[in-house]
Amino acid sequence: MQPCGVILACATFYGSEAVSAVNAVFPTPDSTPEYFVFDNNCKLCAHQEVIQDQYFSHTGLPVDVFHFKSKHKETNNYYQQHCNPASFPKLIQDGKWWFNTSICEQTNARLGGYQAILRDMLVHQYNFYLDEMVKRRNQFIIQQLEKEGRRPRWYQDMFFSQPTSSKVLYLW
Repeated sequence: MQPCGVILACATFYGSEAVSAVNAVFPTPDSTPEYFVFDNNCKLCAHQEVIQDQYFSHTGLPVDVFHFKSKHKETNNYYQQHCNPASFPKLIQDGKWWFNTSICEQTNARLGGYQAILRDMLVHQYNFYLDEMVKRRNQFIIQQLEKEGRRPRWYQDMFFSQPTSSKVLYLW
């Protein structure tokens, strides 16, 4: 997702927020963004280090601000060093968070309202329904942002013409 709420990519994770599934969203190391906010980046960093994988070597991997405050102890130096969102100065402007790092959680909660419908679907029905919901939600978000005088298509056009754009991407 972009910080404005436009969903750029989604993939079904078989095994909730599995670290091994992250590569499904990024087909090549060159397609990774400059920053990738993911609740499980702490495990992703550790996993990359253990297997000596350079897939995300040019990507900052902070976790969501609220996730970091509630899930990690200040005494855990590894997570403080690799995943603390405050360690990424480009994400902060004038002492405030420049990006809404919780946008995926907010969107996921909204889509959770459809869980009763999705639960009984076969995988191909589920993927089709989810794709349609994402497409319609994106159209709505883009219209709302344009009414506010924002330029959401700039992000969308930049991402699709240059998958290696230096933008922040959130995993939902």
